[in-house]
Amino acid sequence: MAHNGSRYAVVGLSGLLAMMVALLSGSVQTSTPRQVAAPEQEQQGDGLLARGRYLATIGVCEACHTPPAVPETPPDPSDVEQVKREREFRTDPDWKKYLDETRRNAGGVPFILRLSATSSGVVYSRNITPDLETGIGSWSEDDIVRALRTGVTPDGRVLFLFAPHTFFANMADSDAKALAKYLKSLPPVRHRVPDRELPFPPQPAPEVPHPKDPPRGRTPERAEYLLAAVVGCKECHSHHENGQLQEFTGGDPKDAFVGVFRLGPDLPLRAQERGFAAFPYPGYAVLYGGNLTRFGKDGPNSDVPVPRLVRAIRQGIAVEPDEYGRPRPLEHVMLWQFYAQMSDDDAYSIAQLVKRLRYVPHDVHKGPIRFGEDWRAAFQQVFGEPPSPNDERIFGKGNR
Repeated sequence: MAHNGSRYAVVGLSGLLAMMVALLSGSVQTSTPRQVAAPEQEQQGDGLLARGRYLATIGVCEACHTPPAVPETPPDPSDVEQVKREREFRTDPDWKKYLDETRRNAGGVPFILRLSATSSGVVYSRNITPDLETGIGSWSEDDIVRALRTGVTPDGRVLFLFAPHTFFANMADSDAKALAKYLKSLPPVRHRVPDRELPFPPQPAPEVPHPKDPPRGRTPERAEYLLAAVVGCKECHSHHENGQLQEFTGGDPKDAFVGVFRLGPDLPLRAQERGFAAFPYPGYAVLYGGNLTRFGKDGPNSDVPVPRLVRAIRQGIAVEPDEYGRPRPLEHVMLWQFYAQMSDDDAYSIAQLVKRLRYVPHDVHKGPIRFGEDWRAAFQQVFGEPPSPNDERIFGKGNR
């Protein structure tokens, strides 16, 4: 599974991100995960706020709305220790170290939009803390719910909508209100976000029917709701073919925007930087989301038990061991540090949904396809054409 939120990702006109990606983790947790209760059971008396905090966690809001924990300016090249620290930081995707806890949810993370060889733009994640001047402090909870559902702010400005906003419209009323209440409870952080650059005016999302309350329990209905409104598994593990989304069948070179992850060493960690990667990696590589239907009915991995899928979701441990039989870490596209807080009912509901999928044969390259330092080859793999002068400019390659 993976969340669809991305940082420094490249997106297409469809509005779907190329998602977050990463280096293989060097450590694996092998202990039995603790039993996680639903938020309403954990905090009686303040269930709405607790539920909002829970939704923000498994929805991985912080990953896109929190700047990285690096200085605003690049390190001094003559300072060997400073350069070493930054290099290690760029190649160690530990989310707990990566995010700046002092600017949590304060926005400013850039997303490059590569629309075509000649058309592009950049948007920045918004400050969603209740700061009056730079955040959402002047918004009411109803204002927040409206922005979540449609992308329209209280002053009528239309946000650029990509996942997860593309499915927040499906969120139940009580969940949307809980998330709004939680955002209003955050410590305000003063952080002014740069203006976006778009070659077209963004359009609001149409309002769609949504339930008053979400399904609950360890049920198929709960899993379907989570994947439609909160957790973006299918956005990372699918691809488009002939205009149709092939759900859960994995990424494919035919789709440059969904289910494909671009990895490279020059991740733009600062707002003024540009880069090709969506997460640090020691060398350029391309990774495609796996085919989850192989765990479903009649799939080649249908014998994988539900608890092992749950472990993959919450601990980032692959369902298949390495060649020596040892636990194998997943790429951090899983963002398991956030999913570790997912309740038992939710994690098991999603895993059971995967087991019910109908197997669709679709070969996906396992692991990253590495191109060394050849940025052009990695770009060609993803977009099916060599980079144009505009591509070189927006990805910061013009002087190389």
